[in-house]
Amino acid sequence: MTKIMAGIDEAGRGPVIGPMVMAIVCASQEDISFLNKIGVKDSKLLSPTKRLKLSRMIRQRLFHVIIKVSPKKIDSALADPSNSLNILEARTSASLINRLALKTSFDHVMMDLPDKNKTVYLSHVRKNLSKNIFDLSLDAEFKADLNYAVVSAASIIAKVARDASLRTWEKKLGLKIGSGYPSDPVTISSLKNNFEILKEHGLLRLSWKTVKDFLLNKSQSSLADF
Repeated sequence: MTKIMAGIDEAGRGPVIGPMVMAIVCASQEDISFLNKIGVKDSKLLSPTKRLKLSRMIRQRLFHVIIKVSPKKIDSALADPSNSLNILEARTSASLINRLALKTSFDHVMMDLPDKNKTVYLSHVRKNLSKNIFDLSLDAEFKADLNYAVVSAASIIAKVARDASLRTWEKKLGLKIGSGYPSDPVTISSLKNNFEILKEHGLLRLSWKTVKDFLLNKSQSSLADF
């Protein structure tokens, strides 16, 4: 019997603007050979053009599920002392597995590990699985997106979906957002010039230090005007 493996990864864990996107991809051994043949690797190692091409090929051939986690949901998780971004990611991973299980069957799930404690992380995933797949084989590793083609595939479609979401918002709002990361000058410029618009449309992660620092500086500048 051919072993079917599913891989999970995220895109956009660190940005101040936009959602975190998580994806799961399901692949047989034959499919994994196909992924290796077409040059699938960690999305960060690919050009935008190559990512887009590979994403289309992956989504056309393989069962997959994509979930967008909104800034509001991320902020809510971080505001709850009993929650965290890692727990939110674990719960979202469980949701991906549950949804994929409605489409097809698979034997094992490999996840990119965001937590130092793998046992704790996997326990958060497992307790949120549907009863009929509670005993499914699960594992998680650091840099799984580098070492497993099926996880790389998930990283690619997650990254492309997140980028597409930002470009859609740019077109809708008529402004530039950039990558959404605090290290991006375009993103920081947009944060300063379009703060209220981005906030109104739920695109900002208000719990992020970048936003808090911006609001603090804005408040201090306002006080200095008096």
